Amino acid sequence: MKAIVCHQPGPLDNLVYEDVPTPHVGPHNVLVEMHAMGLNFTDLLAVTGRSQLGRALPMIAGVEGAGVVKSVGDSVITVKPGDRVMAVSVRGVFSEEALFDESEVCVIPDEMPMDVAATFFTASFTADYALHDRAKLKAGELLLVLGAGSGAGISAIQIGKSLGATVIAAASSEDKLDLAREAGADGCVLYPAGDLDRDASRALVKELLALAPRPAETLPGECQIPQVKGTAGYHAIYDVIGGSYSEPAIRAIGWEGRYLSVGFSGGVPKVSLGPLLFKNADILAIQPADDNVRLPGKSRAMPRLIEWWRNGSLRPLITARFHLSEAADALRMMEERRARGRIVLKTDQYRS
Repeated sequence: MKAIVCHQPGPLDNLVYEDVPTPHVGPHNVLVEMHAMGLNFTDLLAVTGRSQLGRALPMIAGVEGAGVVKSVGDSVITVKPGDRVMAVSVRGVFSEEALFDESEVCVIPDEMPMDVAATFFTASFTADYALHDRAKLKAGELLLVLGAGSGAGISAIQIGKSLGATVIAAASSEDKLDLAREAGADGCVLYPAGDLDRDASRALVKELLALAPRPAETLPGECQIPQVKGTAGYHAIYDVIGGSYSEPAIRAIGWEGRYLSVGFSGGVPKVSLGPLLFKNADILAIQPADDNVRLPGKSRAMPRLIEWWRNGSLRPLITARFHLSEAADALRMMEERRARGRIVLKTDQYRS
């Protein structure tokens, strides 16, 4: 079978489309004929040598995809050959066939297309875990999403809206903001691409606060300190960018707000603790590690996510599709920040 193999992390040209052995199916394993795979920023980090999670080399790239079950181990009871499934695995999925543990796969609805299934779980469960479980976002609260035109940002917008929040989207280009509006954002802020200097950072704070109006009256549990009482700010901030964008976002946080650090695609966040201290705010690092959150076959959030998909409120917005053999080109689009929404790889076996 063919796969995208990384023999040495570094430039994307190092990736090789080559023949690899079909994996052996153990008693708890599921072998899936892959039809589509979704790209995630973690894939780019892994193959370029910037991931904090080391893997043995050579490695097959990718962590998320969808396909049809080809065979199962003797102890597997939740899926059977012929089932259409979504799946995740750090073993690598950018291949014509991929091996999973039973808990790493989940049967998908008959009406869910393969490319949607391939991009559905990772961004959705991360946003759901961050906003529903950690931030405990409530209806009527104000949510700011940085990197709103990315796949992760789109999921955060849609889940924020599903939880009843008002969502403000921030991104680096108008076409990304158009995608955010399509996802349901209530307001949008355009920020400059590249590192922000001091003046640009201050200007961004003003733009963000312009869309975070002061409360009309003091709410139960709101700050009673005269200098802070009734100030503008966001109840929650979902940040997949980091870098120099984190500082102005945090300066726009509201009283007892929650800043969610989800990713660093723009570099390591540069954070001043002063605004957090002044607003009695929390900083939450998001790294789901509980198998009941991060594995499709065990995820307690899956029924909620599937219901949101069925009613149309949670839909991956796919804007680019490549053949499996073109994985380096697809990852390069992500590396150069030309991607909007989700990018999908397809195999020759792809059937919607």
